[in-house]
Amino acid sequence: MPVQGPYTNDYTNAQVSQFERLGHPGKYTTVQTITGGQTIFTGSNYGYGAVLVVTGTGLTASLSAGGTIGLTDLTAKTMYDLSLFSISGSANSGLVYVFKRQGV
Repeated sequence: MPVQGPYTNDYTNAQVSQFERLGHPGKYTTVQTITGGQTIFTGSNYGYGAVLVVTGTGLTASLSAGGTIGLTDLTAKTMYDLSLFSISGSANSGLVYVFKRQGV
């Protein structure tokens, strides 16, 4: 019987995905869209550490060790690696994507 490699679909535990067996490729594993309100990056949101601002009018990022930055001060459509505590602003005050880093 031939030995099955890690990339085949023929493995005994069909509940385990290739991502669970081999790991996630790339630097980021998931993304959230933020348009306003407050999102805190602790608990189940821990590990979001990159920001892509589409429009940041009125949104503010608070960093995990202190300090804040208005997202309008960042260049739109540029990825920034930040240690986020939260992003907040009034409803519909911008469009920001936050990405969860691999391995967190």
